[in-house]
Amino acid sequence: MRRTLAIARAEWIHNLRDPRSLFVILVLPVVLLLLYGYGINYDLRDIPFAVWDLSGTALSRDLVHSFISSGYFRLRGAITRQEEVARLLDSGEVIFVMVLPPDLEQRLGAGRQAEVQVLLSGADTTRATVARGYVEAALLQVSQGLAAEEQRRTGAVGQIPTGFGINTTILYNPGLDSTHFIVPGLIAILLTILAALLASTAVVRERESGSFETLVTSPVHAPNIMIGKMAPYVVIAFTDVLLSVVTGAVVFHVVPEGSVLLLLAASFLYLLASLSIGMFLSTVTRTQQLAILVTMLVSLLPTVLLSGFAFPLRSMPTVLQGLSVFIPATHFLVVIRSIYLKSAGLALLWPRVLALALFAVALVALAAKRFEKRL
Repeated sequence: MRRTLAIARAEWIHNLRDPRSLFVILVLPVVLLLLYGYGINYDLRDIPFAVWDLSGTALSRDLVHSFISSGYFRLRGAITRQEEVARLLDSGEVIFVMVLPPDLEQRLGAGRQAEVQVLLSGADTTRATVARGYVEAALLQVSQGLAAEEQRRTGAVGQIPTGFGINTTILYNPGLDSTHFIVPGLIAILLTILAALLASTAVVRERESGSFETLVTSPVHAPNIMIGKMAPYVVIAFTDVLLSVVTGAVVFHVVPEGSVLLLLAASFLYLLASLSIGMFLSTVTRTQQLAILVTMLVSLLPTVLLSGFAFPLRSMPTVLQGLSVFIPATHFLVVIRSIYLKSAGLALLWPRVLALALFAVALVALAAKRFEKRL
């Protein structure tokens, strides 16, 4: 028993003295709890929307104000032309556009129902479903208030038709089929994991096998070595892109509605960024097992939780929304989903494509710098 206690005491002291163990024991649970607690959230707040008010009356303005004051919606602007509807929905600036009819006040004043048209983006099925429920609930609440007021005014008994009806038109994914939303996102996630994992053992494997010294003493310069090591993985990962697109089309019947060329170009930039992350981690780890573990932690966790793949970014705290900007997958998900579902082109997606290009250049430079230093 004393020997067992002595071993336990030695292990306890080791954990207290080892900074890595203390990090796992004390910091990691708190970080993961905060990350999952704030990241995993299907509730929507500040749903961006626009209004095309053809009525222009005090009643229509009161309706819009009731949406804003509910805390669930954020007005991004008032529309005056048809072209603005497509632009706002294509760019993802708003989730829905509410069109108020010109005879809204006359119909309600006559004790009849006024129909509100809602043009809803179905590109993100989760947000679209939740947003549609919120819009219906908000209109129902306002309608009940109007009905109660009408009953008091006229003394009518029973249910009266005063209030708002809703006519919802779902764009991009009319059936709200989650497969059309999930498959492009899965392609992005799979590419992230595959590219980073493929490159994560490139350097550390040389060190473990004892050939790293031979590589160091060879007449080949560091940039040539790095390019030579990354080149096969670029070809392999790009082949995986083609396989994923073909598999998604054949098995799930999800095909890109927009430019395939733009999709492949954006995928190439994204792969360069992901491969560079794996290459960088390969230079800072000591074993292949550790390289794979760290790569999974660094690439998979932020990509799934903070990129908008599964959970809406708008529902996260401002700090996490700011962090998501620095994750390449955040931009690639917007690009691939917009091409697949909205047929969006470079004119609309160039800021995201530019961000991917900057990530690719910066991460390749960072990996090359670290690789050169290790040599």
